[in-house]
Amino acid sequence: KALSQVLFLTTHLPAFFLRHRLRSHVLEIRHLDRAMLRLGLAQLSEEELRAACYLRGLNSTRLGMSECRAWLEQWLGLSCKLQASEASLLANSMVLLSLNYPRAKA
Repeated sequence: KALSQVLFLTTHLPAFFLRHRLRSHVLEIRHLDRAMLRLGLAQLSEEELRAACYLRGLNSTRLGMSECRAWLEQWLGLSCKLQASEASLLANSMVLLSLNYPRAKA
């Protein structure tokens, strides 16, 4: 429930539906990650970089473009290596990578 809330997904569903919705959301992000990797981060505008960070759980308001790009490179390195069956690991990594990024802390 907590992870669904962080990702702005509804939390008022039975646990089975929450798990299914969270898994679908994480796999959707994984597909976006693969497309972003093919496109290249250099092609993204500042607004797109910040939106990509935000979608993946990182508050980028205090970060510069180079820091956003560096964090996304780390994220893509992990995300694109994981299989669809490892969606739970990807969801938890989203929390760990964003909370432990030193410059993003309030």
